[in-house]
Amino acid sequence: MFKALVLVRNIEPGAECLDFGEFTINRAGLQSEELKEVFSSQDVNEYDWIFEKSYAELPPGPLGSAVGGIPNDIEDILLLLRLYKAGDIAFIKQAVVQPSGKRSLQAPDRVMNDLNSYAAQRFEAKSEDCALWGAFADTVRQSQSWSSAWFAAARRFFLTGGAKRFDLKSDDVDRIVDYATALEAALVPETDYNTQRISRRAAALIVPDDPAQAEVITRFIKRFYGIRSRIVHGSGLGDKERQWLSDNYVEIERRVREILVAAVQKLLPGEQDRKVALAGLYDLTDAERGNSALEKFKKIETAEVRTAIAAKIAELARE
Repeated sequence: MFKALVLVRNIEPGAECLDFGEFTINRAGLQSEELKEVFSSQDVNEYDWIFEKSYAELPPGPLGSAVGGIPNDIEDILLLLRLYKAGDIAFIKQAVVQPSGKRSLQAPDRVMNDLNSYAAQRFEAKSEDCALWGAFADTVRQSQSWSSAWFAAARRFFLTGGAKRFDLKSDDVDRIVDYATALEAALVPETDYNTQRISRRAAALIVPDDPAQAEVITRFIKRFYGIRSRIVHGSGLGDKERQWLSDNYVEIERRVREILVAAVQKLLPGEQDRKVALAGLYDLTDAERGNSALEKFKKIETAEVRTAIAAKIAELARE
């Protein structure tokens, strides 16, 4: 029997023992000293939580791995916990105990680390959540695009973002960039008009039958994506952006999860099929493209260039 142990933080408990069926999460308590040896680290205390899962057989994994696909399975579970509800549940350290008693420790990576080991937004876990999470996890795992290439990219950036601190006071806002990239990976296989596509497709996915609410979500995602653009283009955050993030942070966490879950359940795994489905949700009309081209044309300041471009457009129009 193989046993996986993970040091977990940022849980707001409704019980001291959380039994999810396939695994448990319990207080470290009096085991904390013993667990320091298990994880080869002094960074374990009695208030921490311990994830534990046993494996009668190794799940498929890399060829030659002594622990098979256990690390991949643990990452899947972390993803499903984070998708289930907002809250910065963090997996800090992982050890796999083999039947012989030998321990295999996983080095920190961009998903499992201590960067976000003490967060203000905690993951609320009650006994009743265990069964609800199980049903949710089964549904998402059985989704048609769970193993698709595009969802692999989306989940990677979502997990990476959730493993980072979010602190407006110190400009630790890289999570916003990672979350936006996760949504792009799911919703925008094209390379242009990202803002329109990501916002309108997100709205169409999660509220397909409510035009008024769809407009609210479209504006929300546009504002979120606009802040992402300020960050990646080096503009920094102004007071308005900081206040908006502070006021809407919980909503961002909720909407990003909602969109990713809807995407993996509703979109097709094949690239071409997904593109067709996404275009069906929303794509630019010729009128929108024309207006965009006109606005760009107006920004040309050199008379000679304007004349030359206008002539080329006129020639194209005659064809």
